[in-house]
Amino acid sequence: MLQRIRYFLKAAEAGSFSLAAQELYVSPQALTKQIGVLESELGGALFIRSRRGAELSPFGRYALEKLRPAAHDFEAAIRAVRGYAADRSRVRIGIFSALPREELALPLVSYLLASFPEYQIALEMLELGEGLRRFLEGELDFLLTNSHEQDNLSGYERLCFGSYDAKVVVSLVHPWAIRERVSLDDLRGESFIKMKMDGDHYTVPHEASFYANIPCKRVVEANNFETMMVLLGQGAGFAVFPLAFTNMDKARIKSFDYPGTPLRFSTVLLYDPRRGEKGLDRIVGGLKEQFELK
Repeated sequence: MLQRIRYFLKAAEAGSFSLAAQELYVSPQALTKQIGVLESELGGALFIRSRRGAELSPFGRYALEKLRPAAHDFEAAIRAVRGYAADRSRVRIGIFSALPREELALPLVSYLLASFPEYQIALEMLELGEGLRRFLEGELDFLLTNSHEQDNLSGYERLCFGSYDAKVVVSLVHPWAIRERVSLDDLRGESFIKMKMDGDHYTVPHEASFYANIPCKRVVEANNFETMMVLLGQGAGFAVFPLAFTNMDKARIKSFDYPGTPLRFSTVLLYDPRRGEKGLDRIVGGLKEQFELK
C-alpha cells in the first residue's frame, strides 16, 4: 500500500496524473490503476477527474492531510533503521545528478573504490535540494554538489573542484537566442524557470536572496533539473544557473552573463569534519592529493 500512497501524494502535488506519472517514471495507465486500487482500499474517491486535470475530492483532501505526514515519518523510520544496520565501514556519497559524470563523478568514485577497498562505497544520484537536505540531516557522509555564496554551510568543510558564475540560459528556440546580451528589463518581461528549493539553508534573509529576487514576469517551478531543461527547450522562459552540468556542451541552449550582480557557484565535495568515527579524514586527505584540491 505504501507505494500506492506515494503515487497518490505525487498526483495530489502535481495536480495531473500524466505529470505525476512522468515524474515517477511509470505509465499514466499504471498510475491510474494503482490509485484506483488505493481508492478501493481506503473506501472513497480521492480525485475528481476533469479536462483540467485531477482535483482532490473532499475525501482526497482529508486523506492527503493524514497520509502525507505518515508516509514521511515511515520513510524516515526506514532510513534510520537501514542506517543503524549499516556497517561502520559504509561511506555514503550523494551526487547531484546534473553534474558531469565522465569528467567529475566517475573519476572521483573510481579513485575511492581503488584506493579505499576497506570501505563500502554507497552512491546515490540526487536532486539538488534533496541532496543538501539529506547531507545536513546526517544521512550522507559526503555530498558532491553545486554550492553558492548564499548557502549556509557553517561548520561543514568543502573540497572545491571549480567555481563558475551563474548565467542566464534560454533555449535556441527562444527569441533571445539571436542576441548577444540581455538586460534586467528583458528579465522582467519573461518567465523565470527555477528548480524547487528549500530556502531555509540560506545565510541571507529572503529579501536579499539571489533567486528570490531575480526580476521576472512570473516564476515557473520545476521539480528537478531534467524538467527544467524540458521547459527551457520549449521556450517557456529563462533559467539562471552555472554551466557546469551534464552534456551542457551538447545542449541546445544560449547563455548570457547575468545583467546584475552575479552569484558565484562552486562544485564542491561537502563533509562534516566533526564526524571522525569512520576515518573520513583519510579519504579527504587522499582526495586532496589526487585531485590537487584545497
